[in-house]
Amino acid sequence: MSKRTLKAILVVSLAFNLAVVATVAVGYAIRETDSADQTADGVKIPIDDHGKRLSKCIGLSGKQAKCFEDVMGGSSEEAGTIKTELEKERDDLFHLLQAKEPDETAIMAKVEGISVHQGRLEKLLVQRLLDSRAVLSPEEDEKLLYLIRCSMRPGCVGKENCPYQNEKEGSK
Repeated sequence: MSKRTLKAILVVSLAFNLAVVATVAVGYAIRETDSADQTADGVKIPIDDHGKRLSKCIGLSGKQAKCFEDVMGGSSEEAGTIKTELEKERDDLFHLLQAKEPDETAIMAKVEGISVHQGRLEKLLVQRLLDSRAVLSPEEDEKLLYLIRCSMRPGCVGKENCPYQNEKEGSK
């Protein structure tokens, strides 16, 4: 395989990595400091920050919000494990690429391993969305999917860009 092809693969991998890092950074920057919330019956429970923000933005409350947050947070530990494995694979790839005489077979095997981990993570996240349908109405599911699509666009993240929250606040 030519050096040009390897460079192209590295650029694509780096672009994906930057997108992941940017998503995590934005999530960290806008997260709320309180990691617990009250359910409808007043009991304090730990919840997944991301699920909490989405829950509030699509207008869920009470037990429905807790169920949704549980679904969204239920696979967080597994997702974290996969992300850690991805980081290690990417570090290994960079070490292979830095060699004076790169081993193309080892590099391509490492790229394949990274693809497998990315696929596992994507399947996990999609399964989380499918599972959330059990607690959401069709309208709420539509709002959730819109917000997810919107969050993938620059300048479309944050409370001020939550059209459903703004719509709700505007009707008060």
